[in-house]
Amino acid sequence: LFCSRSRPAPLPPALWWVDSSNDERAPPGQGPGMSSPPTISRLRLLSDQPVEGCELTPDIFLANGVPAHTCRLEYKWYRSITKMACSWCGKTPVIMQRLTDDSYFCSVACFTNAWQGHPNQHRTGLTSSGVRTETAKQAEGWVGRDFTETTEQKWVEVSDVSTYIPSLDDVGHMLKLAVTPLSADGSQKGIAKTLKTNYVIAPPPPPPPRRMLLVRNNVVVSLGKPGTNRTNANRLGFTLLTYNVLSEIYATADAYPYCAAWALPWNYRRRNIMRELINYRADIMCLQEVQADHFENFLEPELAKYNYAGVHKCKTREFMGQYGKMDGCAILYRRDKFQVVPGGQHDVEFNTIARQRHSNDRNVLNRLLKDNVAQVLLLEMIAPHPATRRQLLVANTHINASPEFADVKLWQTQHLVLEIERMLTQHSGSTSTIPVVAAGDFNSLPGSDPHTLLANGLVQPENGDPSGVLATLPLRHSLPLRSAMATVGAHANASAESHELQRMEPPYTNYTTSFVGTLDYIFYTVDRLSVGGLLQMVDDRQVQEHTALPSPLFSSDHTPLLSEFHFKR
Repeated sequence: LFCSRSRPAPLPPALWWVDSSNDERAPPGQGPGMSSPPTISRLRLLSDQPVEGCELTPDIFLANGVPAHTCRLEYKWYRSITKMACSWCGKTPVIMQRLTDDSYFCSVACFTNAWQGHPNQHRTGLTSSGVRTETAKQAEGWVGRDFTETTEQKWVEVSDVSTYIPSLDDVGHMLKLAVTPLSADGSQKGIAKTLKTNYVIAPPPPPPPRRMLLVRNNVVVSLGKPGTNRTNANRLGFTLLTYNVLSEIYATADAYPYCAAWALPWNYRRRNIMRELINYRADIMCLQEVQADHFENFLEPELAKYNYAGVHKCKTREFMGQYGKMDGCAILYRRDKFQVVPGGQHDVEFNTIARQRHSNDRNVLNRLLKDNVAQVLLLEMIAPHPATRRQLLVANTHINASPEFADVKLWQTQHLVLEIERMLTQHSGSTSTIPVVAAGDFNSLPGSDPHTLLANGLVQPENGDPSGVLATLPLRHSLPLRSAMATVGAHANASAESHELQRMEPPYTNYTTSFVGTLDYIFYTVDRLSVGGLLQMVDDRQVQEHTALPSPLFSSDHTPLLSEFHFKR
């Protein structure tokens, strides 16, 4: 008899949110002039499954709307003495339970291995109620399992600060948090609210690192060594990564019901994302769906430890609530390799452009107001790198995602190119002097109008212009752009107009149960740059092991792209 579950059985809601039965009132002792401690009305953790290494910070709500940060609170974190782990191998998390004796298993293999002792249960009467005897335990063949003979849980204190990061010692144990409000002078204690968590699980081991493909003359010639991020350190060049990291505000169980609930919260996903970014060690990173608070409080300070500086631009979505809970784009660059040219930072707000150009047509304006943004950054290589004043213009964007607004996608893409051309002319007097890399999540399939405009230099809209938003656009540009991923395998005389190049894009950069396709690109000016290497794609088996993306292994629904570029002249 056993039951199988995809995740550990959750504790009853009353235990997770607030364990009122464990509320404790401190000795009264109120005296004249002493202020009364506040009352905690609600205590919760945003993630109902603690994971080793992922911080736990409680949300505390006080009665009468009193802000928690204005009051004195005492925190106590406890770890249970009893450990819940696989009864056969001791690992976590467990996925199966044998109902006859409350045994747990981390895999079918462990359950099968343990089953050989199951007949002894019947001979020794283990299925009957009552305390298990030492004879019965030995007869079943268990080694090393500590059977608790009482239902009372015992705890040991592990921390007295508000935020707790579960350690390896916590894996397999439950956690308990007790928060006690104090009076202003600290002389009185109020009612302590407590909550208990599920048992702490260990995160899965990271997937094998993706390796660089060595590209020569637009053809992959070999596979780089694991851990190397440059294919030719002697050539003057740089590496650039683009990655939609999946904003916390979009990473919900409704959007990704197939993803383990404990793998969706930001406190778990940020570890995987940071590990990826650090492993790739790209000279320039173009990130999308970066929340303002995540950039300020995590990404920027953490990457600064690895010698990165960066800029962030929020979407122009004024109606979003709490500060920081709005996503946008971020460009980060190696401080020891690049610096921003004076006047070389330009933020593109498509809403602002729409208001400037279409304020007299309310219908067109309303169709174009989608809050998307882009960044254009003019960088300059610094010593000790050769070729003084070697410059590079980088553009990063996140184009509108709605399939029913194909004309808006094209409108935004065209205006991004116009802003790039304006910046080039402003700083160099022409559009052909400074090399360009335009990367991001374009939310457009290969061969779509935005993709065709970028790759071919002009486009005839597939569905015309029924809403009139494209009427004033040139729908062309003069930049010799080519997709870095599509360059691989192109023969020497393949032109930018070749449909063959469109078919060479990756099979996907976005993989969910409702959509699989390529939406992310790295375009570069082929007259000034050449591709020296590309990061190999994710192994399909790793993606499909957990149904789709995001997953415990990959913490975004997009896969990162990385290209190594060499300067031609």
